[in-house]
Amino acid sequence: MLLPKLLHFYFFLTLAAGFIIGVLVASYTLSQGFVGLDLGIHEALSTNSTSEELPSTAWNESLVIEPEPSIPDIASAAWNESLGFGEVLYVSMPDRTDRQDAMNLAASMSGLKLRLINGVDGGSISLKAIPDNNANKWTLRLSELGCWRAHADAWRYVIDSNIETALIIEDDIDWDKNVHQIFQDLSSQMQNSTLRLVPPTDREQTGAPYGLDWDVLIMGQCYDAAHPKRLDLVHVYDDPNVPSRKDTEEVFLKQMESLGVRGNDVGKKRLLSPAYGPICTMGYAITRRGAQRLLLNLSYLSLRGPVDMDMMWTLQEGKLRGYSITPPLFTAWRVGGQKDSDNKHDPNLPMSGKGNSGGWSNNIKSSARIAMVNELAMNNWMDYTKKGAPPEKQTGKGNNRESKGHGTKGS
Repeated sequence: MLLPKLLHFYFFLTLAAGFIIGVLVASYTLSQGFVGLDLGIHEALSTNSTSEELPSTAWNESLVIEPEPSIPDIASAAWNESLGFGEVLYVSMPDRTDRQDAMNLAASMSGLKLRLINGVDGGSISLKAIPDNNANKWTLRLSELGCWRAHADAWRYVIDSNIETALIIEDDIDWDKNVHQIFQDLSSQMQNSTLRLVPPTDREQTGAPYGLDWDVLIMGQCYDAAHPKRLDLVHVYDDPNVPSRKDTEEVFLKQMESLGVRGNDVGKKRLLSPAYGPICTMGYAITRRGAQRLLLNLSYLSLRGPVDMDMMWTLQEGKLRGYSITPPLFTAWRVGGQKDSDNKHDPNLPMSGKGNSGGWSNNIKSSARIAMVNELAMNNWMDYTKKGAPPEKQTGKGNNRESKGHGTKGS
C-alpha cells in the first residue's frame, strides 16, 4: 500500500515541477523580447535626429523628440530692430519733416525701427509747468526749454510703457553702417564689465543685453571728460569699427589718453567708463529706473539749465549712475547753414548750406548716411546699356515713318 502512494505522489510532484519550469522559461523569453524592442528604440533614437526620420510604427506615431535646449547668446539681441533695447525713440520737432524723412530712411536701411517723440515749442509751455530753478545756474532760452520738455516726454514714455530700457536719439545724427555688430560687441563687454558694483542678476543674464546696473548710458555726446580723481575706472576693449585717429575729434582723443589709451591703440580700442562730464543728448539709453531718476532730478525737484548740462551736473553729484562710451556711437550729421540747429538761430548763416549731398559726420568709421546713398544709387539707363546695345536703326525704304504716309504732304 505504501509503494503505490509514493509513486502517485512522485507523479504529481514531477508534473508540478515541469509546470513551474515552463512558466519560468516563458517569462524569460518574453522579457528578452521586450529588451530587444527597447534596444531597438534606443538604437533608432541614437541614429536619427528627429522623430520624422524614424519608421512609422505603433510605438513612435506620437513620439516627439525635442532638441537639447541651447543657452542663448544674449548679445545677439543687438541684431534686432531695437538694438537689444526695449524701443528706440527719436526726438524731432513736428515741422522738421525733412529730418524725419532722413531718420526713417536711414533706420530702414540699417534694420531699425524708430518711434517718434514730438519736439516741443518752448513758447507753448505754461509758466506754471516750468520746474523751479532753485540753483539759478542758467537762464533758459525757449528753445532750450522745449528741448528739455521733449526729452522729459521720452522719459515719461518709458515709465508709462513699462519697458526696461530705451535708446533715445535726436533727429540730426549719424551712426556706423555696422551698428548691429558694434552694439553686439558692446553688449558682450557690458556683461563682463569690470566697472560693475554688484554681480549681474539672473534677469540681467537672460533678458537684459546691456545689464540693468545703470541709469543712463551715454553714447551720443559732443564733449566728455572722465572723473579726474577716478581715472582708474575704465573698461577697454577691442572694436574693429572704431574710427581712426583722423576721424576722431580732439576732445575724445584727450579723454582716451587720460584713461590710458594712446598711440597705436587709438583707432582699435573703445572705452567704457563711469559717466562724469558728457555734454549733448544726441544719443543715450536709459533704464526704467533711470527715467524715474531723471524725472525726479530734472523736473520734479528743479531744472537748473539745459537738459544736457543738468544731466551732467546730476551725474557729477552722484545722483545718477551712468557709463560713457568713447568714441561715441552716435554723432552729429552736419550740412552747414541754419538747418543744422533748431536751438540756435544765426541769421548770418545761409538756410541750406551744403545740403545732405554734401553733409559730413565725425567720430564714426563708416557713415550709415553715406552708405545709404551709395546703396540706393542706380542708373536705370546704364543698366539697360550693360544688358545689351540697342538694335541698329532701320533706314531702308518702307521702314521709316515718312514712307508710311506719316510725313507732310508734298515733302
